Amino acid sequence: MSALANKRAISSVKIMTELGQHYGLSTSYCLQNTGVTPELLEDSSALVTGAQELQVIENLVHGLPEARGLGLQAGMRYQLTTFGIWGFAIISSPTVRDAIDVALRFTDLSFVLLKFSYHETAESAEIVMGVEHIPTHLRQFVVERHLAVFMMLAREMMGSEVLAPREIHLTIDELPLPGLADLMPTTHIFLGADQNRFVLDPSLLARRVPKANAATAAFCLKQCQELLNQRHSASGLSGDIRAYLLENLTDIPAMSEVAAHFFLSQRTLSRRLEDEGSSFRELVDDVREGVAAELLETAKLSVESVAERLGYAEPASFIRAFKRWTGVTPAQYRRAR
Repeated sequence: MSALANKRAISSVKIMTELGQHYGLSTSYCLQNTGVTPELLEDSSALVTGAQELQVIENLVHGLPEARGLGLQAGMRYQLTTFGIWGFAIISSPTVRDAIDVALRFTDLSFVLLKFSYHETAESAEIVMGVEHIPTHLRQFVVERHLAVFMMLAREMMGSEVLAPREIHLTIDELPLPGLADLMPTTHIFLGADQNRFVLDPSLLARRVPKANAATAAFCLKQCQELLNQRHSASGLSGDIRAYLLENLTDIPAMSEVAAHFFLSQRTLSRRLEDEGSSFRELVDDVREGVAAELLETAKLSVESVAERLGYAEPASFIRAFKRWTGVTPAQYRRAR
């Protein structure tokens, strides 16, 4: 699901609103144009979309034009408990590689706004964060926040053991935090890069997580899957279309057919999906990617069989699509599991 469309707990919006209040902004200013009320902030069970969260960031950036390092400051306010079951699933994983797999598999349960992909070779393991869908003037804040949260999760996961990337490449041009190098002394940081990337030494991947616990990990993974299913099924028109697409996997209907099924014009369907931070193309890709990953990992079907079940005329088309979604080929994906 698009990072801007997926539902997430309201706690992230509350954290950023508190940051704005710290700088003298009113609650109503921080929440303007979000559809979130001050009363809703106190409802820990409330959900918001990534698009609503991004609007809060827009308000902070607009209201505090002179403040530097806002994203880093926001990210440093997050704690492991902020992330709920997703965070606990990560730190209870057996190894660093397992933790990365869990984090990426259940990204929709986090407060991630960037598009993550993972690439592993004999020389390096890279976590890539796509920023193209974020408005240019908000990227500094969003990248800073993700960097700070990564540092926090790494500390929570490994405790006194240092889990520092070998390199960090960031698309932003400045990092207004002099002590960052002290926090990750073995890391080379490159600014103004063409991609946001954390480059890890492959030897780190097999390192055991200090808080690893098989029973806890199994419980957390089960809870993550159930929560993910709940949120996806309750996501407005996007959720309804997702369910309809899942029923027609081998012959994915065209947008015109889907619009007719829901008694909407194509224009109205596009507008409503845009309001939810999604698009028809994103939903089709998301459904196909999720099913493909499940069939490759669990059902152990051949690439040809998976391609056929997803309605591709030839395996080559499926392989290209899968690499576009995940950054790796189906064969590479399966080998990494």
